Amino acid sequence: MAYRYSIAVVCKNGHVLTGDRDSGDATPFCQRCGEATVQTCSHCPAPIRGDGTDPEWGTTFSMDRRPPAFCYNCGKPYEWTLRQIQAAKDLTDEVDGLDATETAKAKDSFALVVSDTPQTPVAAARISKLLQKAGPVIGGGIRDIVVSIATDAAKKMMGL
Repeated sequence: MAYRYSIAVVCKNGHVLTGDRDSGDATPFCQRCGEATVQTCSHCPAPIRGDGTDPEWGTTFSMDRRPPAFCYNCGKPYEWTLRQIQAAKDLTDEVDGLDATETAKAKDSFALVVSDTPQTPVAAARISKLLQKAGPVIGGGIRDIVVSIATDAAKKMMGL
């Protein structure tokens, strides 16, 4: 038997309002940032998975307060994933001392640490190199974004 999931309510910036929209916590706007909330994928009609139940064992579990990065139905990234990747790319433009090739490779790496693929170790190494070159303010911002979007394996590779 498959798990049964409640529908989550998440704002477009990735703040989880609730893992169960039927609990009464579903609001049209996020109280943290004011952004509109969503309950379905913007690319397909699939609901965002929230809290779950294992019907065979009767156990329930709460969704992670970190929203999923990708839709389980169509595989496309959710809007908050794209926004975080873009923010990391924008901060990369502020790092002094990078040539155009280094900048481009670093920017491409952010999307690769969101999922575990054969390119994840390469991307993790490039981001680690970028963090060493970035100063404490810009590097700290990039680091915070990477911690919020990267898989556990990618974070481990980067020592985060």
